[in-house]
Amino acid sequence: TIVTNALHNHETGNFPNAGNPNTITGQSNTWVFTASRTYLGEPNPVRQTGVGLNGVKFEPGTAEVAVCATGESHSIEGLQDVADLGMDFNNAHVQPNGEYHYHGISALMVEIFESESDLVHVGFAQDGALIYYSKSGQYSSGYQLGEETRDGTDCSYTARDSVTIEFGAEKDGSLTSDWGYSASYGDLDVCNGIKIDGVYSYLITDEFPYIPRCLMGEFSEAGLGGDRPQRD
Repeated sequence: TIVTNALHNHETGNFPNAGNPNTITGQSNTWVFTASRTYLGEPNPVRQTGVGLNGVKFEPGTAEVAVCATGESHSIEGLQDVADLGMDFNNAHVQPNGEYHYHGISALMVEIFESESDLVHVGFAQDGALIYYSKSGQYSSGYQLGEETRDGTDCSYTARDSVTIEFGAEKDGSLTSDWGYSASYGDLDVCNGIKIDGVYSYLITDEFPYIPRCLMGEFSEAGLGGDRPQRD
């Protein structure tokens, strides 16, 4: 069990900022993990992947959406250069309730928990599996940008300052749907997982999906805030 105020133990960027109007505030969160994990072998989508050893959660997705004139909609990635979502140098920002959370790896957090080992244990996934970061990047993601053009035309997102941001037809990684998985691309499975010393674990990578977007074990998100993520 991890009981946390969800406050960071390292330096952060300035909040509020131009892309994120929220202020970091303490929370009252309790994470409970099973001591005997059940590996299902089937990927199940997850919103809040898990929590860092410092009590700050991993939540890679966003609530921001690009809507196309032809009816399609695409989730905007947190870590991209087209729409400013106010990420700091920890690949993190703040939700409207004041909760600071990671969309990718924080180098400062890695420094706190690292040892001489290449693999740094940085947190726990909701299904009870360990989450690691490889300092050498020895485990590669199986995701790559799709070669086809995006579904839909005239896709756009209206930012908080009422500026409309256009997304073209070329897949550049700014939308989650730009990415596709193939087992032939890298070492990790579709959930960024792999067996390490015979034990199934997850990796946070420097490349998409950064933090796993699905889990292979049994878990429930019922007690962690509902179905729809808050606008980041």
